[in-house]
Amino acid sequence: MSTELVRGQNLSLPDTRVEVEFSAQCPVELVVALVGADERVRDDDDVIQRGGGDVTGVTIRQAGATFELEKLPAEVERVLVAASLEGGGVDRFGVVAAPVVTVRAAGEDVAAFRITDLGSERALQAVELYRRQGAWKVRAVGQGYEAGLEALLKDIGVQNRARAVDRARTALAGPAAAPFSAANAPTEPREPGTPPRIDPNGGMAWAAAPPDVEREAAQRAARREVEKLYEQVWGVFEDAARSAAAYRSAIEYADGRLDKELEGVLNDPAARFSPAGLAAQDTARDRHRALAEQAKAVLDRDTAQLVAEVEQLEPNLPPVMARWDSTSWAGWQAPEDGAPAMRLGDLYLPERPELRVPMVLRLPMDRGLWIDTSATGLDGESGNGAERANELAVSLAARMFAAFPVGEFKVHVIDPAGKGTAAAPLQPLAATGLLVGPVATGAADVSALLGRVLDRIELVRMAVANDAVDSLPPDLDLARQLLLVHDFPFGFDDRSAAQLRHIVEEGPRVGVHVIVIGSRGDAESFGPLLDPLWRSLLRLTAIPEDHIMDPWIGLPWVYTADLPAGGSDATRRLLSWVAAGTTER
Repeated sequence: MSTELVRGQNLSLPDTRVEVEFSAQCPVELVVALVGADERVRDDDDVIQRGGGDVTGVTIRQAGATFELEKLPAEVERVLVAASLEGGGVDRFGVVAAPVVTVRAAGEDVAAFRITDLGSERALQAVELYRRQGAWKVRAVGQGYEAGLEALLKDIGVQNRARAVDRARTALAGPAAAPFSAANAPTEPREPGTPPRIDPNGGMAWAAAPPDVEREAAQRAARREVEKLYEQVWGVFEDAARSAAAYRSAIEYADGRLDKELEGVLNDPAARFSPAGLAAQDTARDRHRALAEQAKAVLDRDTAQLVAEVEQLEPNLPPVMARWDSTSWAGWQAPEDGAPAMRLGDLYLPERPELRVPMVLRLPMDRGLWIDTSATGLDGESGNGAERANELAVSLAARMFAAFPVGEFKVHVIDPAGKGTAAAPLQPLAATGLLVGPVATGAADVSALLGRVLDRIELVRMAVANDAVDSLPPDLDLARQLLLVHDFPFGFDDRSAAQLRHIVEEGPRVGVHVIVIGSRGDAESFGPLLDPLWRSLLRLTAIPEDHIMDPWIGLPWVYTADLPAGGSDATRRLLSWVAAGTTER
């Protein structure tokens, strides 16, 4: 029986011979990419299109592809199946009915994925086939690219985009891609007079001297190791969710069976207290106890295995993915390339609090963070939630500083009340001189800062959309930026609140991210204006609360913030290392 998938959902494949069919009400060109554990292609030949040459294990036709997964090289961890518009008068997926991806294995339909909520996207990552503990799975992706196939290919590390895209554009009868040059190659920091470009994750970089091949190979290998650790963390997360779901399902079945068996006896007055009736009740309860004990034994076994895996993972996690008390921070060095992920805290289920799964977030963030100062926690007490929320915000900002190369990450602070950075715990940000300009405190300062950030977003967004990056002002600061908004919505009016919402929605695409510290209850005076803003932010709490849902089963997980044991001293020390721009400590 076929399973209807939603974005992010995965499913085990019963066979290694798999067919993927993409159905749309417009012409499309199917594109397949073979990627490794680092989510990058090994080289440009790992991008496969119809008429582009044969690859063992992959056959592409007009709107479908067949895969013999056992024939793929061992270093291929994922197979991305994407689609690009082929013309025919359609310039974006949003003007036609939602496309449908059908996955078949062993000759039978196993999954279907309807890609909804599309707008101006011209290319899509539809689904991915990936290895997991020696077996293959399919995951529904549904990620769209307004900039089309070139942006999609850049996102997976294609170097010579012209060669890969030309094959598609020949089929589309469109213009040829621009020749490959230093202007669109992976580059080092800016050299005077060189034009900027957009990097695969929305930041900016500049053309420079030819790369050091050996050095870049070593960097790719190191990144692959980190990517594997990231995948292992999420593997533990998924396994824990599925194990807990199986336990809850088994208990529900046992409870339902007990109720049904007891109902049959207790509803008969003549048998209710008879020897046979009492024996039947005892038998039903014994059966229930046996089923519950069996389910618990399986959960205990799974939990013990996953706890052991986490214990093995923790010492190997790089600093920004590790706990604050990890010894890996002693070896922190300013990265030459951005870290792939950052730790936000830990997650656990009420059934098994001893299993703490690291909560790691992809970098750069594709959505902002909201640190809720009004959270009451599991015990109903807020305690010093607001103070701890500030401390969490600074610790996360410090992690982001540590995750990116020195000088390629900047922070703005909005604090209308004028109290967040004057005293602990936000003071470390201002004390190290890492902020971009002074803290915005008054209404005029807040409005001016929001305007500057919006101007930057719109300039870069239009330049990317119109392929005019070279025309950006040479003095435009193109480093990734974080807007830290303290005590929201204090000091905001309707206009500034709408500006912040626009930054939250559009900023991540061009390297601008937001952390909001505040209470949704305090923003009730704005009415529904801010509802989309709250929905688009990932909510975190400085005190434990069970509001995080996993993407596989939808179970509520308890989120616990990872705060330094030494308070602001640890973050202040890390920020001073970043400010010094050196690894000598």
